[in-house]
Amino acid sequence: MHHFRITPLRLAAAVVVGSFAFAGIGYAASLGLLSKQLFVWNQTLTKGTCNQTSTTAFDTYVQQASPNSTSGGTATTLRIVPTAGSQEYSFIRFDLSGCNIPTTGGADSAALSVYVTTAGNSTVSLYPVYSTWSESTLNWNGLGGLTIGSTATTTFSGSTTGAKTVTVTADVDAAIKAGTLWGWELKATTGTAAVVLASSENATTSRRPSMTLSYEK
Repeated sequence: MHHFRITPLRLAAAVVVGSFAFAGIGYAASLGLLSKQLFVWNQTLTKGTCNQTSTTAFDTYVQQASPNSTSGGTATTLRIVPTAGSQEYSFIRFDLSGCNIPTTGGADSAALSVYVTTAGNSTVSLYPVYSTWSESTLNWNGLGGLTIGSTATTTFSGSTTGAKTVTVTADVDAAIKAGTLWGWELKATTGTAAVVLASSENATTSRRPSMTLSYEK
């Protein structure tokens, strides 16, 4: 009777595990065991990018002092105000359907960029939103109907003007796989001053919200 035993030499000869990329195509090696034999096969992964601009962006802000107002959806700026009794939160999302990424795909990296037009000594936190909203109808009174994550995905300082870029890879990856992400709620979690961002309707195109997404499928 012969016994099959995997020695380091046999294993090295039988298994080559690696990752290769050429012209946007990635190759991931997989390892399988069948009938006491080891097999290696390659799975082709398509790599790509899908940059989101103001043409696929939706944004608005809601006002505690004007709980029925929906004017934030057409405003050229997004306001984030921490003042008790007069708080204002902003919302940003992108339509990823044009990227044509299947639910079997995923995000390798995703970075959201916004532009601070008026600085304030506040930290702005981004919370994932898991239920649908519209920039034309969302108001302060409608916040109770939204499902929003309790843990901030990331933060940035609003104390200086200019572009702010934050990593949102985990949120976007979950959105591709589950389709449950409806952007982010932006609100001040420390500080006392208002922070104002350029919206997707801002006259300066380069200041509008955008997102760079690298993916595989």
